[in-house]
Parts: sequence; structure tokens; C-alpha cells
Amino acid sequence: MANFTLDNAEELHAEFPDSFAIPHREKRENLVAGSLVKLIFRIDLGKQVAVERMWVIVNNRSAQGYVGILDNQPYCTDLVKKGIEIKFQPEHIIQLHHSNR
Repeated sequence: MANFTLDNAEELHAEFPDSFAIPHREKRENLVAGSLVKLIFRIDLGKQVAVERMWVIVNNRSAQGYVGILDNQPYCTDLVKKGIEIKFQPEHIIQLHHSNR
């Protein structure tokens, strides 16, 4: 499996507040199972790094954050697959699916 990290949406918003909007923190902290969120994946492909924005379905929340399932297949590699478990925090969320608003 390719290694990946998740970009911090709050840091990107702080750096580019006029062009990189994110949902309010309260909304990102109060998701329920079944919520659909978009995260930025930074995928290490060895000699290069690919960045993809992909959807994750929230399964549950714990004291350590959220656990979800990747709902997209990355374009850049088959080593990260749709259906894998993703652990993330509210600060990683760049978008909520419109039905979550």
C-alpha cells in the first residue's frame, strides 16, 4: 500500500483565507455515522507525491477523532483503494456533502 498523509484544512484556510474556505469547526466536530466528508490526501508514490481530494464516509467517532471508509478510487495509484479505513480529525475536513449542512 502506498503511504499517505492528510493535509490540515485549517492550516490551508489560515494561509489562504480568501480562496480556501472550509466548513465551520462546529459542523466538522459534530458529524454522525453516514456523513460524507472530503479530505486532501497526499500520496507518496516513491519518486513523486500526488495530491487528491477524495470523499470519506464517516463510520464512527472516538476520543481520537473519526474513522471512515474511503469512497473514491484515487486516479494516481491502485495502491490506495476505495473501501480502506481512514482515521482523521475535524481539522482535515475541507468539505461536507451538501446533505450534511
